[in-house]
Amino acid sequence: MTLLALVAFCDYVSAEQTQYLRKAVGDDARYEYRWLDHDGKARRIAFTLPQKTLQMLPQQQLNYQPALAMREVEVALLKAAQQIDPRVARFSLVKRHDTLSFTLSGKDDAQLEQLTQSLKDTQKATLDTYLEERYYQHYTTPLLQKAVKPNHVRYIAESVFPLIPAAQSIYDIVDEQSNARSYLNLLLSWAQAIPYDTLENRITSNGSGFSPPLAILNQNKGDCDSKAVLAAALIRAFLPGNPMKLVLLHDHALLAISMTPLATDETLMVEGLPFILLDPTGPGQLKLGEVSDSTRQGLASRNYILENIPSSAPQ
Repeated sequence: MTLLALVAFCDYVSAEQTQYLRKAVGDDARYEYRWLDHDGKARRIAFTLPQKTLQMLPQQQLNYQPALAMREVEVALLKAAQQIDPRVARFSLVKRHDTLSFTLSGKDDAQLEQLTQSLKDTQKATLDTYLEERYYQHYTTPLLQKAVKPNHVRYIAESVFPLIPAAQSIYDIVDEQSNARSYLNLLLSWAQAIPYDTLENRITSNGSGFSPPLAILNQNKGDCDSKAVLAAALIRAFLPGNPMKLVLLHDHALLAISMTPLATDETLMVEGLPFILLDPTGPGQLKLGEVSDSTRQGLASRNYILENIPSSAPQ
């Protein structure tokens, strides 16, 4: 987040983590947390992730390197161009800074059009594969800039089942006769107490600041994008069907979930339905339906995009 957003959070009591421990138990990993919830009550959870789970989840986000991506596309185009009969069309590759294009020249316009489309398909498919293998996706910013960012929704979907032990550990300490709101508030207080790591610019950072869910657990820190993804995965384990959105502002990220709101809840209208806002970032202790002033201003300006978080299928 920017300095403006951090200042806004100072209006709230800061979340406090009082203990964090990660230790090996055979080939498995055990995590223990102590923190103070929104009411100042001491809380404790512990859970173990088996080795199989640790192998399933990415432990870090690979940096996106445009030069390597462009080289991969270049090789694919040159290989495809070798299959073109030079008597039909002449192929020329054009590289300018961080862009790559090509030209075809020949006498038969119909053949040229067909070959051009085939090469464009190769170019797109190669880049898409490169991004997918590294958990990236194309992204249009709220300011309509074209960029590449980590595939947050994919991380959420792939983390739900492996992180059930973490979600269960939070559910186990929810006060008796509590509802979904109580679970979400307890989860929020836990996530907010995890030390905050400053959000890097999504456009220029090449993903270097994003931490996948397992990385947050292992390093005990995360920025707003990372914490939102982790929280969403744990929420999906508890509420698999509630419509939910990832809300990406210019310099912040939070979640919105479809539930019956209270009169005091901050909500976001999505296709005519109210979605309750929830912000796992911290260090401000914000309950379900509470956001900082800077977040409220960003949402009011409509300078954000929404990404749908699909329902999770039973395992």
